[in-house]
Amino acid sequence: MAKTKKRSVPFGRMLAGWALFLALLGGLLLALLWGALEKYELSTPEHAILTLLETARTGSDEALAQAAGYTPQGAATLESWAGAARDALAEIPQDRDRLAFVKGDKQGDAVKYALAVDGKVTARFTLTPEGSGWRAAPALETLPDYTVTAPAGVEVSVNGTPLTGGEDSPAAGFEDMGNAAPRVMRWTVSGLYAAPQVTATNNGAECPVVRDDEKHTVTAGLPVDEAGQAEASQFLETAAKQYAQFISEDVSFTQLARILYPDTSLYKGLKGYYVGWYVNHTGVRFDDLKIQNVVAAGPDAWTGDVSFTFVVTKPGLEDRKYPSQYHMAVVRTDGNWKLVSLDVGAQEEAE
Repeated sequence: MAKTKKRSVPFGRMLAGWALFLALLGGLLLALLWGALEKYELSTPEHAILTLLETARTGSDEALAQAAGYTPQGAATLESWAGAARDALAEIPQDRDRLAFVKGDKQGDAVKYALAVDGKVTARFTLTPEGSGWRAAPALETLPDYTVTAPAGVEVSVNGTPLTGGEDSPAAGFEDMGNAAPRVMRWTVSGLYAAPQVTATNNGAECPVVRDDEKHTVTAGLPVDEAGQAEASQFLETAAKQYAQFISEDVSFTQLARILYPDTSLYKGLKGYYVGWYVNHTGVRFDDLKIQNVVAAGPDAWTGDVSFTFVVTKPGLEDRKYPSQYHMAVVRTDGNWKLVSLDVGAQEEAE
C-alpha cells in the first residue's frame, strides 16, 4: 500500500496566522474593555452632573426639569425653578479639568454631591439612582415663606394657582369690635423659587395688591372705591385732629367720645387719660398734614396713616412743635364714622 504524503504548513504562514488571531482577539478584548469603561463612565454620578450642566446650558426649561426629575408643586412654577437652577449653575465652566466632584452624605438612596471649581465649592446636587446610573438635581434653596392676606370674600391666586382654605381672623386694628369686626383671610405660601405674581378679585372686579419682598408679605385690598376712600380720608383727618386736641386739652373726652367706637381699648384708655401735662397755650395748628395708605379692610372699614406737625402757640413764647404720626382704623356704622383704634408714632417735641 502506498503511503499518503503530508503537506507541512510553512512556519511563516503559521506565525502570521497566530499574529492575526492574537490581534483580532486583542482588538475584541480592547473593544469589550472600552465598552465596559464607557458604560461605567455613563453610570457615574459625575456623568449625571455633567449631563445636567449641559442641559442647563442648551436645553429648554422642560428638558432641564425632566433631566432633574422636577415637577412643579403648589404655587411654584416650572419657569421659576428653571431660572433658579440656571442661576445656581451659571458660574460652572465647561473645562472638565477645573472641576472636582466631592461625595457627601447619603440620605436613603440619595447621595449628596458638591461640585468645586478651582477648589471652591460652587454648586450642590442630589443624586438618586435611576436604572443603571444616576439622576442629578441641583440642590436649590426656596425663598422664605410669603404671608398673603386679603379681606374675606376676595379671591386670591399666586402664580395662577388659587389659594384655598386659609386662616380667618379679625382685620388688624379692628379686633376690639368682636364679631362685628371685618374679617381677613391669611395664607402661608411655601416652596417658591422667585417672588410670586399675585392677583386678587372680588365679584369679578380687580383688587389692589401690594407685595413687600423684604418682609415677604402680600396684602390684597377690596376693589378701589374712590368715593368711599375720600369719605374715609376726611374722617381720618377729623379723628386725628380731635385726638391731638384732646391730648392738648383743647377737646374734651365728651366731645371725642362722639367719634369713638364704644367699649374698645382705645375708648377705655382715653376715658381715664390725664391730659394736664401740655403747656398752657392760646392756639394750635396742623402743619404739613398728610393722609396716606388709605385702604379698605371691608365694605365699611378702612385703615390709614395721618401725619402732621402739631404746633402749639402762645403769644410771646416760641411755638412748641410735635411731629405726630397716627395709624388708624375706622368704620362706618349706621351712617356714622367711628374711630376703632389708633397707634401713635412720633409724638415728641421737635427742636
